[in-house]
Amino acid sequence: MNIYSKLKYLPLQNLAKRKLPDVLIYQKQHKLFNEIDINVDDFVAFSLKKPFEHAQMKCIKTDITRDNIEHVPSLYVWILKSSSSGLGLGSSLLNFAKIYSKKIGCNGFIHLSAETSYSPNRVPHIFYRKFGMSTLNSNVDKRLDNFIRLGKYATSHDFETTDMFFPPIKHERKNIFVKLLNKLKKL
Repeated sequence: MNIYSKLKYLPLQNLAKRKLPDVLIYQKQHKLFNEIDINVDDFVAFSLKKPFEHAQMKCIKTDITRDNIEHVPSLYVWILKSSSSGLGLGSSLLNFAKIYSKKIGCNGFIHLSAETSYSPNRVPHIFYRKFGMSTLNSNVDKRLDNFIRLGKYATSHDFETTDMFFPPIKHERKNIFVKLLNKLKKL
C-alpha cells in the first residue's frame, strides 16, 4: 500500500525536486494619485541565483499613435530599474510586460522612454534595441544597431532621451530613385 495515498499534502521532499525559476515576479497595483483614476501596475523581479538582487517595473495602460493608427492600446513602461545588470532581471520584466500587455488587451504592444539622465555613462537604448524595440527614426535605429555590432556602450553624448516601441515600428523604405526624384522636384 502506498503511504502517500492517504496524505492530504505531499511531503516536502517531493516538492523540493521541482526546479524553481531563476526569477520570481511579484505584482501589486495602486492608483497614481488618489484623485486621478489611473492604475499603476508595479512589478518586482527577484533573482533566486543572487540573493538581494532585484529589478522594478512600473506600467500604465494607455493609448498611443503608432504605425499611423491613432488610439492603439499599449502598455507604457514608466520605470524599469535594476539593482545590477547582467542577471537577466530587466529582460525578464520586459518579457513579462509583453505577456501582460496581451492579457490586459494591448495586443503585446509596449512602449517606453529610454532616458539618458539616470545613467548618462551607459544609457539603456542599446539594451532596449537588443530586446527588439525600435524608435520612430530609422536613422537612430541604424546607429543603435551599429553600436551593438561594434560591442560599444552608448552614453548621453551619443543619444538623447528617445521613445521606443515593441513590436518594432515599421519604417518606410523609400527607393533611392524616389528620393532622387523628390530632390530634383525641389530644385
